[in-house]
Amino acid sequence: MSQMINSSSLASLPSPLFQAPATEVFTETQLETLFSILEVTVPSIVAGSNVSKEQLESAVSRIKPYLPEGASDKLARAYLSEDIVASPAFRETVIRKFKLYIPPTDAQGLAFIFSALNTTIGSYLLTGYSSPIQTQDLATRTRIVNGWSTARLPLLRAIYRSMDGLARMAWSTTSPTLPQVIDFPSVPRHIERNDSYDFKFHDFTSPATPTHLSTDVVIVGSGCGAGVVASHLSRAGLKCLILEKGYHFPSSHFPMSAPEAGEHLMENGGMIAADDNNIVVLAGSTLGGGGTVNWSASLQPQYAVRKEWSDGGLPHFLSSEFQDCLDTVCGRMGVSSTTDPATLANIEHNVANKTLLEGARRLGMAVEIVPQNTAAKKHNCGYCSYGCPSTTKQGPANCWLPDAGVHGAEFIEGAFAEEIIFSQKGNRKVATGVKVLWTSRDRQTKRTLHVSAERVVLAAGTLNSPLVLLRSGLKNPNIGANLHLHPTGQVWSVWPERTNPWEGSILTVAVTEHQNQDGANHGPKLETIFSTPAFGLLVLPSRVPAGGASDDVFDPALEFRVNAAKYGFSTGFISITRDADPGRVYIDPKDPERKRARITYVPSARDRGHILEGQIAAARVCFVMGAVEIDTGHARVPRWVRPSSSSSRPGEKEDEDERSFTEWLGVVRTTGLTVPDPYMLGSAHQMGTCRMSPSPQTGVVDAHGKVWGVDGGLYVADASVFPSASGVNPMITNMGIAEYISRGIVRETGKTTATTTGRGSKL
Repeated sequence: MSQMINSSSLASLPSPLFQAPATEVFTETQLETLFSILEVTVPSIVAGSNVSKEQLESAVSRIKPYLPEGASDKLARAYLSEDIVASPAFRETVIRKFKLYIPPTDAQGLAFIFSALNTTIGSYLLTGYSSPIQTQDLATRTRIVNGWSTARLPLLRAIYRSMDGLARMAWSTTSPTLPQVIDFPSVPRHIERNDSYDFKFHDFTSPATPTHLSTDVVIVGSGCGAGVVASHLSRAGLKCLILEKGYHFPSSHFPMSAPEAGEHLMENGGMIAADDNNIVVLAGSTLGGGGTVNWSASLQPQYAVRKEWSDGGLPHFLSSEFQDCLDTVCGRMGVSSTTDPATLANIEHNVANKTLLEGARRLGMAVEIVPQNTAAKKHNCGYCSYGCPSTTKQGPANCWLPDAGVHGAEFIEGAFAEEIIFSQKGNRKVATGVKVLWTSRDRQTKRTLHVSAERVVLAAGTLNSPLVLLRSGLKNPNIGANLHLHPTGQVWSVWPERTNPWEGSILTVAVTEHQNQDGANHGPKLETIFSTPAFGLLVLPSRVPAGGASDDVFDPALEFRVNAAKYGFSTGFISITRDADPGRVYIDPKDPERKRARITYVPSARDRGHILEGQIAAARVCFVMGAVEIDTGHARVPRWVRPSSSSSRPGEKEDEDERSFTEWLGVVRTTGLTVPDPYMLGSAHQMGTCRMSPSPQTGVVDAHGKVWGVDGGLYVADASVFPSASGVNPMITNMGIAEYISRGIVRETGKTTATTTGRGSKL
């Protein structure tokens, strides 16, 4: 079934959120303190209350050109005056995040701060006032909170960042007027729907259901690495059981709303931050893992990176067999070859990608078309991080896992791998299974499962695979280390015409001009970004003047709201860098369940410098293509506004445009690396925490994916085994390595792999 109709009948089926725990994280007083702080970012803006009549009218006139055709000033006024912090939906969203997704130690730390703010001494030390912050008027609260943004005390800066980001996140997903102002439809205007594979899952709700299972291979995880392994080994005749701690949703539920996608499709509700809140990490957690929520980009690893890995003691990365592994997985998914213009021609570029492609050409920058894993078909699914309704994207859930199912693989959802089970066979320590905590989809039933297997393949992802090994008692100090994130800075621009940035293929162009900044192939690519408002508006800064003070104290909130209203006329680019300096994943020692990944990752000065060079290059693209406003997301760098855009005779100010832009770039360059906490970084790629290496002194697994220190039966086959950052969107590298490891496992068993899949595609 395939439909291309613009109709509300094509709306996604609802995916209700499960009930949050009844236990409270904060007292009522602490909650009022929390919401009094959040209100600073998204206050109700009303003339005579916090702005003058002149300020309000100016804001309305600036918003009006960006409203949908036929919309009146009333919509702009309603949008500005919206009292979102008083909204039950806003409050419920915030409280739910703390109950379910904020690490308990972080929540406890904030509770301590909120309590301190309600004491005379604590309030004076943190705010300069002896009265509790929630008793202060909004203007005073705004001065206090904005002052934290540049406080000398890192703790206050971290609190500001987290509260400011939380307020924008909750506002962007609960505001009733924002979608109307920017004309964002919940159902894509050009939606295509196709049925997805009908997976069958084991159910252990009944106490009579056996909880001891046996299989040839148990695969922990269902993402890009796991899917390839499951397909390959199942076709070889091995009985495979796939464990996924998340849950599966068929394509009829896609695309989900932003809140639904955050909880049902993303790790930790879409809220993973490094310990100091300087970078937010997005990872998939559903059947198909990152392959369900990624942007279809299918770039093979470059020679320079493969040579680096080969020179580091892993020569197979330059072998013809590894290249065949890469070509095999690309062939399975119908990835367009970079040497085949005919298939590349099927890739349609949306406004943002066309802009990046043409802007790079005009500036003489090296640029390439990014192949897609879409079976050589057109795929204009701009909402794809919320799930692909067309099933065109050939990720694990639409390609590899269905093929495994056809060849006898079995599946368990809600299956959290607590630890690997080891046995002694003589003097050999071998993996013989997995202990699993199973939770029913309604979260009402929990049971402990024991899965026995001849081989365990760990493919739970870069954030979770090392945690499974640590919970299993392995002591190699490299477990969890070597975390690479491809950190990204963003550049948003506003254009004279409507762009609807959420429409069309997400990422089809990459500018490669700046990717080697240090002679060792570390540096940024320029790409486009997933651009639904709940995603893109997270990086739109609340610009607080230096020192946190301003004659017009509500200017930051007013400017944020006005700039957000321009979203339908914007495009977003990312400067995504191959990072040289890694961090670490670890288990929170105060987390009693030992489930949540914690991240220590502070981008180094050189990696930040590389990101900044990419942002400057992206800004140049925006300028040469005629953007009227450009924003690097840096809270201390003003948004650039093209002088000629306000002139009745634009040609007269072209020289002024050039001078103004050049001066602004100077501010971007000098401020970007000198001010503490200059901007929030993002990451959608995680790699390296179970590093592949020639010895246990430098990594976690050997060249065949076997875990050092275990004598048999245990493999890792996901992006955690990357020796360093891949420098390209990691899906194809991940799958190629998983294919290579799978071939080794099949050779060990003496079996042969079937030559075709259940869909008849040749391997």
